[in-house]
Amino acid sequence: MIFFFVAALLCILVPSAWLVRLRLQARGRLTFPMGDTPSDLLRVAYLRGGAGRVVDTVITAMHADGRITVRQGTVTVVEPAARTAMERALLKHCTSWKSNSLRTLRRDARRDPALTSIDGSLVKQGLLLTPGMRRLWPRAADVQVAGLVAGAVIAIVLLFHPALRPAAVATLASATVGTVVWAVCRPPGTKIPRTDQGEKVAWELETLAPWNGRDPATHPAGAAGVFAVRGPAALTDTTLRKEFEKASTTRSTGTATPHRSGSSHSSDSSTSYAVAVVGASCDVSCAAADTGGSGDANGSSCSSSSSSSSSCSSCSSSSSCSSGSSCSSSSSCSS
Repeated sequence: MIFFFVAALLCILVPSAWLVRLRLQARGRLTFPMGDTPSDLLRVAYLRGGAGRVVDTVITAMHADGRITVRQGTVTVVEPAARTAMERALLKHCTSWKSNSLRTLRRDARRDPALTSIDGSLVKQGLLLTPGMRRLWPRAADVQVAGLVAGAVIAIVLLFHPALRPAAVATLASATVGTVVWAVCRPPGTKIPRTDQGEKVAWELETLAPWNGRDPATHPAGAAGVFAVRGPAALTDTTLRKEFEKASTTRSTGTATPHRSGSSHSSDSSTSYAVAVVGASCDVSCAAADTGGSGDANGSSCSSSSSSSSSCSSCSSSSSCSSGSSCSSSSSCSS
């Protein structure tokens, strides 16, 4: 019976200690130089709202200076000029100069490997949890719950043995403490896996210059800067705001397929996986079916058009869907 008492304590104490250790690691860096605060638009957007916020910020920036237009759920490329890696990624996912579904474009771009560098830089600064922490922390909480249940059951059994009742009471007391540990140290139910320091910085961005501005006309980053911090509700462009709202509430009949970035996109596959997690819950449009195509070496993208039942397929590095070609029911893009 002493063996069961020791086993019960181990079931409670070991997972609890693991959970406490992970919770302490999730605090982030204890010292945080002012120069390490997010200084560029897309890192601010990612820290505030994940991959979805980054993609929408890029769309807002390109829409504000006239490089794209957004009307009736369709994105039209006016000037295919990109100033950042994410803007190049967005243009890559445009199937043509016209008739690009906003919902599909947002879904595909938020899974682009270009987001790995943004995620990695914020992890390096201690503002986001490492990919390992994102996987282990929820797992540790589940293991601790199982340990608490096992320990409590053993303690109840031991209560029926008068000689072991003190041990049973001690085990139940340990289970009570373990329950408190779980309540305090379990992962927060937030969409963005920020550290404690990251959480603090994310909220301070609403009040710290230059990101605290609400007027696109005076904000250093314009409408995109306001959007990065405050989201679509802060957009003064009513038409664009309604387009985002409509795209976010449009559901598909399909089921989302988890996205894994290949090793060719990033040397750190765990970071690529982490980006998919951060962007997967930004809004309900993430629940759409994954029907997008694959991009070619020239930055073009071949995927099925929303107005056609056929698809562009068999694209190779030497061929692309050019702006002058389209996919119809009788033709396809091929090498």
